[in-house]
Amino acid sequence: MENGADAKGSLIKNEAVRLREISPGFFGVMIDNPPFNLIDSQVFDGLKAVKSFAEDSRNAVRVLVFESANPEFFGAHLDLTAGDHGGSGHEVSEPTEIVQEWPAFSYWLSTTPVVSIALLRGRARGFAFAFAAAADMRFASKQNTLLCLPEVGFGAFPGGGGIEWAQLRAGRARAMEFLLGSDDLDGDTAELYGLVNRSMDDGELDEFVYTLGRRIASFTPASIAAVKNGLTKLQPVPSPEEMAGTLAVAGALQSSEEGQAAGMRVMAKAGGVPFSRAVELDLPRLCDAD
Repeated sequence: MENGADAKGSLIKNEAVRLREISPGFFGVMIDNPPFNLIDSQVFDGLKAVKSFAEDSRNAVRVLVFESANPEFFGAHLDLTAGDHGGSGHEVSEPTEIVQEWPAFSYWLSTTPVVSIALLRGRARGFAFAFAAAADMRFASKQNTLLCLPEVGFGAFPGGGGIEWAQLRAGRARAMEFLLGSDDLDGDTAELYGLVNRSMDDGELDEFVYTLGRRIASFTPASIAAVKNGLTKLQPVPSPEEMAGTLAVAGALQSSEEGQAAGMRVMAKAGGVPFSRAVELDLPRLCDAD
C-alpha cells in the first residue's frame, strides 16, 4: 500500500481519525466518530497520532485540513461517559486526561510550522469549537455550519481554549455575546464576527479549501513556516499555561454547589447521558429557561 497506508487508506491506525495524502505536502484528516463526533479518547488519540506524523520531517507535511465524515457534526463536546469504547479492550485516556493534555495540543496546532485548516460543516460546539478555533484558518458551509460554546448556559465555563480563542478571533464585545449567549451562530454570522475566514456555499466549500491547501503546500516550507511564525510573534496565541488556568476556573465552577445544581438541571432536562440525537442536534436549547 502507498505511503504506509492501512487497509482503510489511512496513514495512522485509529478507528475514528483517518489521515491521507491529498497532494505532496497536503494531508487530509477525517474525523469519523459516529453518531455525533464526540471528542472522546479515541478521537484525541487519533489527533495526537496526526501530530506525531506531522512532526516527522520524513513525511514532509506542510498543510493539514481537518474535516468531518458526518455532515451534521464537525465535532461535538467532550464525551461525558467514560470507559472502554466499542468493547475493543483498547486502553484509552479518560476525559480528565484529555482535558489535561488539550492545552499543549491546542498550542502545538497554532504554533507548529504546519498550516492547519478547519473545513467546517455541521455543528462545532464546546471542545470541537475550541479545536477548530485553534487552527490557522476556518472555512464554513453557509448552509450547514453552527458554532457554539454552551458552557455558561450549563453553569460552567469555556476554559482550555474556548474563551481565549473566541476573544482572539472575534474581539471582546462579540466574544462576550457568543460566550454569554450560549447559542449557535450560523456560518454567515461567524464570518461577520471573525470566527471563520469565510462562509461559503456548501457546494463550493470543498473545492475552495482543497485548492487553497494544495497551493500553500506547493510553496517553500521555510517561507510557510516564516509567515506563520511571524504572525504569531505579531499576535501571540494562548499559551498552554493560560489555557490550563482557564480550565482550572472551569473545574472550580463545575464543582461548586451552584455549578453542580445547574449541571443536574441540564442533565435532567436532557434525560441523562449519553444525549439523544434530538438533544445533540439542538443542544443550546438545554440552556433555555424553563
